[in-house]
Amino acid sequence: MRIGALPAVRAAVVAAAGALLATFAVAPPARADHHDLAPPEILSASVHGGRAIVLGPDRTLTFQATVTARAAAGILRHGVEVHLLSPGGQVWHGARDLPATCEPISVTTSVCTEWFRIDTGSAEVTNSYAGDWKMAATVASNNLHTHPESSITSRTDLATAKVRRSSKLTFVATPNPVRQGQGVSALGRLTVADWETDAYTSAPGQTVGLEFCASPCRSVESLRTLRTGVYGLTGTTHPATRDGSWWLRYGGTGQYAATYSPGVFVDVLEG
Repeated sequence: MRIGALPAVRAAVVAAAGALLATFAVAPPARADHHDLAPPEILSASVHGGRAIVLGPDRTLTFQATVTARAAAGILRHGVEVHLLSPGGQVWHGARDLPATCEPISVTTSVCTEWFRIDTGSAEVTNSYAGDWKMAATVASNNLHTHPESSITSRTDLATAKVRRSSKLTFVATPNPVRQGQGVSALGRLTVADWETDAYTSAPGQTVGLEFCASPCRSVESLRTLRTGVYGLTGTTHPATRDGSWWLRYGGTGQYAATYSPGVFVDVLEG
C-alpha cells in the first residue's frame, strides 16, 4: 500500500496527467484525423468489482480498479493512471510491481486495469485507513504523443473503495430446550479487527439486531435492537413461542464490516 499526501484532489489528478505525459512521450507515432482528436470518454469505473474490501488483522489483499474508456483514436495500451483518494486528502497509489494496462474490446474502447495492494499487518496501515476512498482516474488516447492537449481525460469521484475492518459476532441462547412462553436469554459479543495491534478488539456502542426464523425457515423476524457495552457484550431475554433459529445481525459502519453471528436452533417444548 503506497500512500502519499497532496493538498487537494485536483492536485492528485494533475500529477497523474503529468506522469502519463512523461511515461508515454516516447510512444510510437500514430495517425490522427480531426475527428480523432476528441478527448477520451470514461464510460464506467469500479473498485474491487464494487465489493467492500474487508480485512482482518495481518492480512494482505491485492485488488483491482477498472476503467472502461472510449476515444475515436483508441486508448493507449498503458494509458491509465488510477488513484484512490481519502477524505483527508491522502493518495493511495497502485502497486509498483503490477503495471496498469488497457485491453481493447473494440477499435475505440478499452478496459483499463490498475492494481492496488493493502497489508494490514504493516506499520503503514493504521485503523484510520478504514473508510470510503474515492477513485480518480486519468486516461490517455493513442494521440498522446502528437496532441497531448486533447488526448487526456481526468475525472474524480468515479467509484468508491469501501475499506472496512472485519467484524465477528458470537452468540449463545439459553436454556435450550425451553418451555413455550418462557424467556430465552440471548447473549453475544461484537469484536472488530484492530490493524494496529494485529488482533480483534471489543466494539462498544454498536447497534445489533436480534433475529429469529421459525422452523421451517421462510421469513426472518426482527425481534429487538440492542447496543453493545464496554466489552462489546450485548444481551436480552425474549419469549420463545416456536421452534426456530436465533442469531444476531450487525449492519456495520463506515469503518466496520457488517456481519452475522452463527445461528442457534432453539427447541420449544409445549406445555
